[in-house]
Amino acid sequence: MKYTAIVALILMAPVALLAAPQDSANVTFAETVTINGTAVPPGDYHIVWQGTGSSVEATILQGKKVLASAPATLVNTKSAYDGAVETSDGNGNSKVLEAIDWSNRSLHFGQANASSLSTSTLGAAN
Repeated sequence: MKYTAIVALILMAPVALLAAPQDSANVTFAETVTINGTAVPPGDYHIVWQGTGSSVEATILQGKKVLASAPATLVNTKSAYDGAVETSDGNGNSKVLEAIDWSNRSLHFGQANASSLSTSTLGAAN
């Protein structure tokens, strides 16, 4: 009996991992973006967010190196875009990261004037 219970738990573990909420994704920035005052150059990045509810702290990683962190709002919504990067015009020619939209969720940073928002659909999410 004990053996059967242990085997059942072992077989259910992968199912539980798949059902766990995903709190990270990948994105590609086609141009330098500013996140919470930090310039992040073009490239492929991993984003991890932590928090309860919709208020999270998002961290931009390149490998294991933390490049920037910022408060964000996680919105679970369907989108036609997967990895779209929304920016607004900052000081000079800089682009301020406003949001990243994936097919089933978005992270909204809300750091700058949304009236000059532009969207780039370059990127990928996992």
